[in-house]
Amino acid sequence: MWEAVAELHAHTLDAADRVYRRWARARIRSGRLVGFIIDEAGTAVASGCVWVMNVQPRPNWAGTRVAYLLSMFTEPSHRGKGHATRIVRAAVSWAKARGIGVMLLHASRFGEPIYRREGFEPTTEMRRFLSGPRGRRRRASNPRTTSR
Repeated sequence: MWEAVAELHAHTLDAADRVYRRWARARIRSGRLVGFIIDEAGTAVASGCVWVMNVQPRPNWAGTRVAYLLSMFTEPSHRGKGHATRIVRAAVSWAKARGIGVMLLHASRFGEPIYRREGFEPTTEMRRFLSGPRGRRRRASNPRTTSR
């Protein structure tokens, strides 16, 4: 999946895969992560997961659990056949059956039209890395100082 959506080195992907597997196994065992796979002739062609996350109470949200849709991917040669839509619908049904009232996700440019058609609304989110090279703050220039 990551090879198709990001330009990352193989060693970076291998290291991330080991971490992800440990993370996923713990959540699968606890019942907080479930996967959905579509296969054709014994080959997985599309997949996605739902992670049940705990969140703080919020106005107009029932409960403190949300379903987070992640790791959605369809093999390029199988896109446009409705596989992702089937997975999204199955994931929504699964979450509703468990009394979860909100589903969140981060959409790629490939997935955004699918999610919009299925009733998802865009939100605003920001990010800041707190460690490593991306964690270093850039010195903000003084907006009142101008060079002449």
